[in-house]
Amino acid sequence: MGKDWSWDFTEKRECYTCNSLFSFCKSSRNRLYLKREEGEDDMRLKIIEPNKAIQDAVYVEDYEFACGKKVPIYQVNSIYALTQVIGYVKYINASYGSVLYRGQCKLYKTIEPSIYHGIESTSARSNRNQLLNIVIDRAINDEGFAHFMKLDNSPASRTRLESVLQHYGIPTHYVDVVDNHWTALWFGANRYTAYLQDSFCKYEKRSVDMGEVLQKKIELSESEFGEYLANIKDDMYQYLLLIAVSKARAASNNGIREGRDTISVDLRSALPSMFLRPHAQHGWTIKRKSQDCEHGLDMANNVVGILRIRVCDAHKWLGNGELLSQESLFPNPHFDQGYNVLLNHKEFFEGTSWKIPVMV
Repeated sequence: MGKDWSWDFTEKRECYTCNSLFSFCKSSRNRLYLKREEGEDDMRLKIIEPNKAIQDAVYVEDYEFACGKKVPIYQVNSIYALTQVIGYVKYINASYGSVLYRGQCKLYKTIEPSIYHGIESTSARSNRNQLLNIVIDRAINDEGFAHFMKLDNSPASRTRLESVLQHYGIPTHYVDVVDNHWTALWFGANRYTAYLQDSFCKYEKRSVDMGEVLQKKIELSESEFGEYLANIKDDMYQYLLLIAVSKARAASNNGIREGRDTISVDLRSALPSMFLRPHAQHGWTIKRKSQDCEHGLDMANNVVGILRIRVCDAHKWLGNGELLSQESLFPNPHFDQGYNVLLNHKEFFEGTSWKIPVMV
């Protein structure tokens, strides 16, 4: 028997990503958020379920983002658990799209684009948008720079340019992620520190003296030790966010993949290798397409799993090889020609507080 499409005007349907409800009338069967009865459920985001039985991985709790989304946190205690949890989350989201990684020292209630950090009003956001458009226009209209990056005024060129600006430290509508979990681990195991009004920056190795922790466990009462652990929790752990991006609706355009809910840019395909940093980091930029609600651009809507790792374990797993060092992941301008070119075009950012920071 065929599907009966004769819904009434009050029927409720859910958005694929944020689960907010949409109302549909009889004529809306072809709308974007229409949920078909068969097969369509496979194209929804799938969050890892709590208490999944995975060796050396322990469910800790659910983390609730500001958008209302709750995502389970798993502590992973071995390289095998790390690989298996990531593999499982990628597998269950294969119909939806790809799963990328973001390493963080701590959890935040939102994963909003950097261009909106610290502001809330519509007018302030509009001003930031205008400033970014001015910067992009200046870069595209600079003949030498446009030739270097092979830019024109097409939407694809503007996307590529905005993505490279994001990756090198300018606030944009995109969020930085990687498709290599080793690199993501490195970003959680090392803390970003900026100097002199963001003119200079570096990453510093995070560490906790586990000998001191064990000594405190012996010396303190159970309640005192629990309070001590709570105080050093942010220093003990790092987090690996698993973020799903929707499948491209058409063939990739120089690394740009526009899906149903997201736009994702594989910077290694979008940029020439003269921009060495994104190639070293396996870098991507991503953003949500929705601007319909307060948290429409918040990539927390697309988080499908959170892994908690002891910082000391991450350092042990990563080792001391040169490939996973600041020198390798952030090549200096002598080797990274794209970085050098950006540093020499300060005029792009005149009239803003933005600058390309120098890694030290």
